[in-house]
Amino acid sequence: MADMFKDVSKNISKALKTAQAKSQTFVDSIKIKKEISDLESKLNLILLELGRMFYIALKKDDFAEEKMVDLKSKANEARGVEEKIAVLKKELEDLDLKEKEQIYGKKVIGRCPKCGGPIYAGDKFCGSCGERVKIENFKTESDKMICPNCGSEIPLGSKFCPNCGYNLETKESK
Repeated sequence: MADMFKDVSKNISKALKTAQAKSQTFVDSIKIKKEISDLESKLNLILLELGRMFYIALKKDDFAEEKMVDLKSKANEARGVEEKIAVLKKELEDLDLKEKEQIYGKKVIGRCPKCGGPIYAGDKFCGSCGERVKIENFKTESDKMICPNCGSEIPLGSKFCPNCGYNLETKESK
């Protein structure tokens, strides 16, 4: 009987943890999507203005250096907004990985290059499609990488993982 209550308690705890992670991800994603929408509206206005400026210059056959500077400035403004949108879209993608880390309690080190599913520290294969995980795909900082066996951050160029002893050259466990 005690085991049954323990199992029920564990399941409730996991359900609460999942609900909390999903609700936080939902709130964060709504904020980011709103920001993206606002920036896209701003970008559309900039592009409209850029088109108007170009049309007037074309109509007057006035492509003097001063006009070109104005057109380039407006184009650079549009490019800046596009870059902000790209950063926010990446943040939106990363929210999914953060949610999975919270739910499963395992560090996500990247996405599968084949299907885009999460790759957790220590995974040798993608849990979504079965693709073999290659250590080269999951370098962290310039001087560290992730051990494909245990998921520890280790110095780049190591021959063996100092945590689990995994042979990085022959890709075999000791």
